[in-house]
Amino acid sequence: MPALEAWEKVIITGSNGTRFLTGVHGPDYAGDAIPHALKCQYCHLGGADYTFADADEAHAGMIRDPSAFGQSGCVQCHDDADWVNACDACHGAVVDATANSLHTNLWGEKKAIEARCGCTFEGGGFESYFDQKCATCHTTCGQCHVSRPSSVEGGFPKFGGIIYSGHRFNGTPDMTENCTACHGSRIGNDFLGQSAGNLQDLHRSRGFNCSSCHTAEEIHGDGGGTGGVYSHRYEVETMPRCENCHSPLPSNAYHDMHVNGTAADANLQCQVCHSQPYKNCTNCHNLVAESLGEKYDIDPSVVQFKIARNPSPWRQEYDYVVVRHTPVDPGTFSDWGLALPDYLSKPTWQYASPHNVLRWTAQTTPPEGSSSCSISCHGTPATIDGIFLREIDLYGADGVTRLPDYEANIGIVMPTSGR
Repeated sequence: MPALEAWEKVIITGSNGTRFLTGVHGPDYAGDAIPHALKCQYCHLGGADYTFADADEAHAGMIRDPSAFGQSGCVQCHDDADWVNACDACHGAVVDATANSLHTNLWGEKKAIEARCGCTFEGGGFESYFDQKCATCHTTCGQCHVSRPSSVEGGFPKFGGIIYSGHRFNGTPDMTENCTACHGSRIGNDFLGQSAGNLQDLHRSRGFNCSSCHTAEEIHGDGGGTGGVYSHRYEVETMPRCENCHSPLPSNAYHDMHVNGTAADANLQCQVCHSQPYKNCTNCHNLVAESLGEKYDIDPSVVQFKIARNPSPWRQEYDYVVVRHTPVDPGTFSDWGLALPDYLSKPTWQYASPHNVLRWTAQTTPPEGSSSCSISCHGTPATIDGIFLREIDLYGADGVTRLPDYEANIGIVMPTSGR
């Protein structure tokens, strides 16, 4: 995605600009739903029209993102309102739900830290560190429905490299400018077929986009979880599942053996057979202090495919799943003054759902001249190059030194025989 010049990020022009200016959110709106035209200052504050002599005066006190919680300019006029952001006035139910969504608060990241530190994250004095290091990935209403997310430099989208959105409000976020702008390195590349050696996801090739499966209710927050808070994205009640569209599965030798069968250990996650290799991390993050800040000392990521025993407490309907390495190290949060005494309490190879599904993959296609699945899947080598997570994957490059997370993952590796 090409970088935008500073002026390009705020320009309101063309047909999309006109659509905003005359729309329900714009200053030239002529409808009846809003009793007055919404000048820029009504949401963003800043200097009143014709009262400033230069740009500094014009932008004094300006709110950059009035959709961020606690940043509404509306309450300057509606001082008796309790709106938490500019969207709350008209979209209160959605704003209430979003306040506890994973997108807004990153509860999943916080809960993962709590599980390993044995502490309570909220109120523990770590919030400022989290905001500095982690929370730059969270988003606001406007960063999905008006602009690009700030984590990818913000600004109005430039669709097709030609047309600026011009502050246009989009009911459904754009897949490229919003969804994969943040989730591109893994999910987006998989889905669009941009990972090395992969084909485009079958659903994408048939015209599906993110919102085809991920509903507004799921993304905004559906109020589920403990106290309306989910611990992990796989806990979300309204998340999409393959079974939503593909149930019951047609009977064939493969489905009957691995999904429809009655054997206690036979139930496989769909992606075990139908996903392609995906982006993975090979080692653990370890913060290295430097004079100009901190950075992670980590080996490069790789595109690979790994099957393991199911480590997820939220998706227990499967016995075997594909897994992706979460590169957390015992010293990852040392610069926060935060130790991880329970570092080994949960696997760092975690349940994954790559968005690169095909009907026929290397796992479902026996080599030419063979009709045996034992060659394409069960017969893969018990090495780091094989598709099963083995004990050897828990060692360093020398094949002798155990990685820091060895004990956390040894319980989910596949046996060296029998599978």
